[in-house]
Amino acid sequence: MNGRDAFVASFRELQPKFSRMYAQMLGRLDLTLPQYNLLYQLLPLGTVSMSEISERLEITKPAVTNLVDRLEEKKFLRRIPHTKDRRVILLEILAKGKKVITDIQGQSLAIILNAYDRFNASEHETISRFYTAVSKSMDDYSLRSNK
Repeated sequence: MNGRDAFVASFRELQPKFSRMYAQMLGRLDLTLPQYNLLYQLLPLGTVSMSEISERLEITKPAVTNLVDRLEEKKFLRRIPHTKDRRVILLEILAKGKKVITDIQGQSLAIILNAYDRFNASEHETISRFYTAVSKSMDDYSLRSNK
């Protein structure tokens, strides 16, 4: 098996492991992946409208309403009426929601750093360049897909 084939095989093995890992982390918190994604979007954005979250997640407004209902019940976020347009509902992540996101990010990062620390400094540079290239490829894909 050549290097590229070995890489493909490793990736195919790794992808479901990531999915299981997130499913386990989220399951312990009684959260779904779509709920997590909504909170993840809110963390850096602060207060945003439900319409903007719908666009960012590329899901319908009724689907956002469903997610928000559940997250609001769990005290992860709250709805805020817009001060000038009563048709607009804003979303704000609460401390409990911020903690969930930072905890899961921390756990995920710890797992990745555990593997990263097994490599030497020159390999770290290659790994960093690889992740930068993957990120760029994903951005390019997203741009093409949105046209």
